[in-house]
Amino acid sequence: MTLTNGGAIPHSIDFHAARIAPNVAFRDVAPGESFTFRFVANDPGVFMYHCGTKPVLAHIANGMYGALIVDPATPLPKADHEYVLVASEWYMNSDGIAAPASLDMQKARAMMPDWTTFNGYANQYVTHPLTAKPGETTRFYVVAAGPTLDTNFHVVGTIFERAWPNADMTHFQQGVQTVAVPAGGGAVFDVKIDGEGLYPFVSHAFAHVDLGQVGLLKVGNPKGTMSH
Repeated sequence: MTLTNGGAIPHSIDFHAARIAPNVAFRDVAPGESFTFRFVANDPGVFMYHCGTKPVLAHIANGMYGALIVDPATPLPKADHEYVLVASEWYMNSDGIAAPASLDMQKARAMMPDWTTFNGYANQYVTHPLTAKPGETTRFYVVAAGPTLDTNFHVVGTIFERAWPNADMTHFQQGVQTVAVPAGGGAVFDVKIDGEGLYPFVSHAFAHVDLGQVGLLKVGNPKGTMSH
């Protein structure tokens, strides 16, 4: 991993998939400098990575995060579709119409988001649903980037075929309805849906849904629309 800092302030990168001394590998990189380190990803699952430079709250709240998937040596059961969902919240100092908005740290410390999202945009998968065919297995890799709030992952109208909570790929749960993905954590979910329709996926903490953390899995070619 080589981190090149083309910005104006120090940055770093923290891989939750790594077993490595943070003071060595996750150290700050000054503007204009580069730094390289290596690690072996021996733990399967889906993991968050993010900037770990102080104040970490500000760097994550500004969108400096992502997901890393480490496949197990023994492959998971086959899935027909795989989608990665990174949940996060946004704390803005304006509506962004007259001028670009930026981070409001007071809101961030008070945990009062303006938006909560999957992959950075509120409601984007309501407007542009993810797709599958009846009888297919859809796999969701879900990371809760936070920076502070958890995601209670749930797919409306079905029950998880398999769920691997908190990136633990050694065993799975069956027949579960909602699984908490803690801020900074990850989990993997399989759903197999036989009936054509529009199936919302949400954080079942419904304030999050109102703020945009909701999408649709479109199975087949159903008529009409769906919201949640």
